[in-house]
Amino acid sequence: MKKRPNIVMFISDQQRADTMPGVSNVDAHTPHLAWLTERSTTFRNAFCASPLCTPARGSILTGLYPHTNGIVANYRPKPRTATVQNDVKFLADYLKPQGYQCGYTGKWHLPTGDDRPGFSDFVTRLSIWDVDSPESDDALRFAQRVGTDIGTTYAEYLTDTDSRSSTDGGETKLPLAFHPSTLQAQQAATFVRQMKDDDRPFLLVYSCIEPHAMGTRFNVSPCPFDRMYDPATMPLPATRRQDDAPMVVRSRFQKAGALKPTDDYSDNQLQELIAGYYGAVSYVDHLTGIILEALLETSQFDDTLFIFTSDHGEMLGDHRMLKKGPVMFEELIQIPLLIKPPGTPTDGCENFSLVSHVDLVPTILNYSETKTAHQTDGHNIRSLVEGSSTPVRNGVAVEFHSGRVGDATCPLRCWRTLDWKYVETIGGDNELYNLKADPDEINNLIHDPDSQLALDQLRGQLNDWITESEDSWPNVMQIQPDHDLESGIWAKLSK
Repeated sequence: MKKRPNIVMFISDQQRADTMPGVSNVDAHTPHLAWLTERSTTFRNAFCASPLCTPARGSILTGLYPHTNGIVANYRPKPRTATVQNDVKFLADYLKPQGYQCGYTGKWHLPTGDDRPGFSDFVTRLSIWDVDSPESDDALRFAQRVGTDIGTTYAEYLTDTDSRSSTDGGETKLPLAFHPSTLQAQQAATFVRQMKDDDRPFLLVYSCIEPHAMGTRFNVSPCPFDRMYDPATMPLPATRRQDDAPMVVRSRFQKAGALKPTDDYSDNQLQELIAGYYGAVSYVDHLTGIILEALLETSQFDDTLFIFTSDHGEMLGDHRMLKKGPVMFEELIQIPLLIKPPGTPTDGCENFSLVSHVDLVPTILNYSETKTAHQTDGHNIRSLVEGSSTPVRNGVAVEFHSGRVGDATCPLRCWRTLDWKYVETIGGDNELYNLKADPDEINNLIHDPDSQLALDQLRGQLNDWITESEDSWPNVMQIQPDHDLESGIWAKLSK
């Protein structure tokens, strides 16, 4: 019987679509991603289901929208402030019964504690956000084995030993080989090599925490990536000085812990941030190379469905904002997506059809010949991967609920077509952009008389999706923590 294809999914963290080969406005050093692009279908209109880590990752791994699977906000790890509904199935839950060996390494950031549902054959864990206790952190345990005491959590160790006083993120004392993301990539490569002579197919998901870092307390890129780019050569965002950019979203800043205005940043400081970010992008490329090398070395690359994506983008100074949160600008909701099918490569095709994170699980199920009665929200996009230009949808939906479990809600729904974007909120200003005429999303046309026909059409399409996906909008989910948030070291670290 013919062996089913192996499946490898690489998930970076907070990586913009315009950092990828062929579209980056910075001459970024990404040779491994360039090599992979030449053998993959690149989706130029791929979008996250929610511009926030936990709900985006929930959609990637379940094929369900956040309002369907209930994973609608980031959570605090301990005491765990959220759980996953019992009837929600993850990707490995589908493939494990089909004989797949299922491995997961790196960032998880879903409210399951130590558990990785279905990924029971090979698991390593990255950080405090992914475990029930600090002792389960594999980076911490590795450090102990090599004789380094890093205290209660890896995050505290970095805070105490690394410099983070400057906007470029400071520098880390950890050598490249001991960096947590490198350790996890090497573990992923170990799993690939272990499967070389195994008759069973495998599923491997690897997720790093870069290029999210940007000088936060969790991570700065290791040398040489931390100083790879000269800040003076970094282009400032086209909408850096857009006078009215934050006005439509100003009230949302108070409700979203991550979204940050750049009004107090000088041009030089912003360039330092951008240089550090692109250094982290090049580090992501290095990590990609570790896994690709293992697949090629063991002659398993050709038989593998390889997917590269990220959970969401990053504002990076555009529209006078940093990070992520309750906005629906392209910089944040558009994501990189490369899919290399098993067998004959695609010779570097580009596809401009609209696709979503929720399409990944049904597509993987098709390639793995997995039949299930369990319903997903996405479309099988195998035909697009293999060269079809026939679209599977006329628009994509993106939703936002709340920054973190227990925070105030800031609900949004977005409907994005090839040429237009409509953003609907509750009790605030809606947004309408003509992306063909205004790709930088500078002119909000929500009150423009000449755009009312387009507005009516988009609003109708959004309402159709709301009905079809059984979204309760405009009634929003009230996100309450399962536990007290104010106790223990975990509460301290989350503030």
